[in-house]
Amino acid sequence: AAQQQHRKMGSAGATLVRFLLLASIVAGFAAHLAAGEKDCYDERDSVIRMCKWTIKKGSPYLTPDMPCRLEARKVDMPCICRVLTAADERIISPEKLVRCSREAGVALPVGSKCGTYTIVAPAPPCAHA
Repeated sequence: AAQQQHRKMGSAGATLVRFLLLASIVAGFAAHLAAGEKDCYDERDSVIRMCKWTIKKGSPYLTPDMPCRLEARKVDMPCICRVLTAADERIISPEKLVRCSREAGVALPVGSKCGTYTIVAPAPPCAHA
């Protein structure tokens, strides 16, 4: 009888552990949403599409055209930098994306990350003698 009682308590304990695990996952997800994190994957895809010639990996940097600049101003660039993946970085250069963003008038915080790239202060303009 004592062994049967022990099995029932073990089963109840396992159920409690599962419940607490599920509750912590739900709470973590809710906190993630409350912190203002948003899904900006569509925006990322849009910037990659509109600015592909400027931010493409393996080619020289090209000054962004007006449609690219307008798209860069419209999207949440810090969010896009947070969601860049290794797969994205095989196609585009995060460093070029940061430069493109700056040239569109959207500054990103120095020291923050854009994909795997740590954002540095822009070089000062050249002084012409």
